[in-house]
Amino acid sequence: MTPHTCQECRHFSDEPQEQQRLVPGLRILSSAYSVVRADYGFRARRDIIQRPVPACVEFEPATPSPSR
Repeated sequence: MTPHTCQECRHFSDEPQEQQRLVPGLRILSSAYSVVRADYGFRARRDIIQRPVPACVEFEPATPSPSR
């Protein structure tokens, strides 16, 4: 089984528009659309911008798995 990453977590956003909304002033520094941003995203639970590393203990799936 492949380990989950932050990118699959509901508390992680790598959408440029969402990052600019969550981090006031980011547009002044440059832009969340920047090419150097790569796959970095905003981790809401810790208020940090980071790469989508292996998921931590706070991981929650972005979309709930279907009920069986």
